[in-house]
Amino acid sequence: MKQKENSINGKHNWYERLLNIIGMVKPGEGESCILFTLNACLLMTAYYLLKVIREPLILSYGGAEYKSYATAFQAITLLVVLPFFSSFYHKHAASKVRSVIVNKVFLFFISHLLIFSFLKFLNVNIGMAFYIWLGIFSVMVVAQFWAFAADTYNVKSGQRLFVIIAIGATLGAWIGSRLAGIVFPYLGINGIMLLSAGVLFLSVLITAKIEKTVPEFSMNEESTHKENTSNRWLDGFSTVFKNNYLLLIACFVTLLIFINSTGEYILARFVSEESQILLDSGKIANVVHWQSSFYSSYYSWITMGSFLLQAFLVSRIFKWVGIRGAVMVLPVIMIIGYSFMLYFPIFAFVRYAMTFENSANYSVQNTTRHALFLPVPRKLKYLGKTTIETFFYRFGDLLYGVFVYLMTTHANFMIHHYIMINLFLSVVLFFVAWKVGHKNLKEMRKSKPDSVLSLKAVIPHLHMPSGQMSKFSVSECTFVDPSVGDALHYHAERESGDPLPGWIEFDPMTRTFTFDSPNDFIGRFNLRIIATDFDGNKASCGIKLTFYKEEPEVLPA
Repeated sequence: MKQKENSINGKHNWYERLLNIIGMVKPGEGESCILFTLNACLLMTAYYLLKVIREPLILSYGGAEYKSYATAFQAITLLVVLPFFSSFYHKHAASKVRSVIVNKVFLFFISHLLIFSFLKFLNVNIGMAFYIWLGIFSVMVVAQFWAFAADTYNVKSGQRLFVIIAIGATLGAWIGSRLAGIVFPYLGINGIMLLSAGVLFLSVLITAKIEKTVPEFSMNEESTHKENTSNRWLDGFSTVFKNNYLLLIACFVTLLIFINSTGEYILARFVSEESQILLDSGKIANVVHWQSSFYSSYYSWITMGSFLLQAFLVSRIFKWVGIRGAVMVLPVIMIIGYSFMLYFPIFAFVRYAMTFENSANYSVQNTTRHALFLPVPRKLKYLGKTTIETFFYRFGDLLYGVFVYLMTTHANFMIHHYIMINLFLSVVLFFVAWKVGHKNLKEMRKSKPDSVLSLKAVIPHLHMPSGQMSKFSVSECTFVDPSVGDALHYHAERESGDPLPGWIEFDPMTRTFTFDSPNDFIGRFNLRIIATDFDGNKASCGIKLTFYKEEPEVLPA
């Protein structure tokens, strides 16, 4: 009730004011944004808990080489899974409850965890099956979560709020990895599976509540409806291949995963060489311990870097260059990183370059990739995104594995050859990203034509008593922004463009001025308030003030 009240009155509550430190949140959006962020956190916590038991299970099954076989099987298995998901989507597409698709997918995977736990209790070797399953789980549930988020919010609201929601995913990855190390000695493999199932079930309960908390002005305007079911089994793949925009995103994702995986291979080669040098020089006694320590530090810095970028930079990148520019940020970082690697093949530099690349990938790039699906129709959000984020994602991994195998066994590639190929592919990725951004702008205009932020009402001349504290709030109706779901940021300054004097304070959340002029300040003072929408469009309004000396009241004798 309080949330709706704040939405109607145009006032931010205390936690919405905190969220505005990270992104732009309108009054009334706070509850749904927090629930989505919490859900993302729970989802990634469950996944990272399961990652801990993945390694011992696959190693007990048959050794490290089976990991590469399992990766290939993941892509093959998805060829079977996706047609079933396509049929499942068509069955529930017309449901009035938007969360029914994502929640049924989550419950489907929860049931598998219970089955795996039971089989492990019976001492059945589930290593290979679990490794393949977890690879599919990790991409499938994430795709469903973000498809549901894109289906819930309209384009403008999603662009603003996805930045905050993605912080939950980053935080969940950190919590899950830390928590796993603490509870594993006590719970074991079975206990971790049951704990993850419990976390996912809590996510299902939260998901069912989210829709009721989304204000009308933030809600996706596209209604649920029955889809054409003539090609329901292969609709996931046909949706991607028949749509140029989705096909470009699919190519972008495949190429990105290939480059990043090859980059990790380059780093692994440098780590191997560096550890051998340290061992030969007597600086370390155990290679395995040093490598374990290195990767622990490496992943910690990536987690920290992605969190800081997500919290303080991603929303600003979206405001400065929009989705169209944000999608090119990582390719630029890759081009710079691999260029320096090529000319300065030093271990320390390769480490820092890959840390920065992965930090940007898990923050800027992930958020941007999810936001790319905001302007497309509902069917493309679920079928298109799921196909791209599962099959094409794993296909990039598969191509990388085949490539490294062929180059190491038949071409005798040196490390600088891999760097050169990654540099070339990074340039290709940049042009693909540019094309994706261009197409995204067209999709945005197609879903909602450009609208102009403008001044609606002029603020009257204000008269304020000198030497006394007084307040004035600018009405939210002063400026009009026809874009549904957009939010305005307010800034105040002198008419000349100089900052406000110290005796004038302006609260951009409430659009309230507090005046505490000196006693001897009498006369006219002009300032202006500037409204800026999420895309950077501006409109301003001048405010004329006259300060007068209030005569003391003379009491009768």
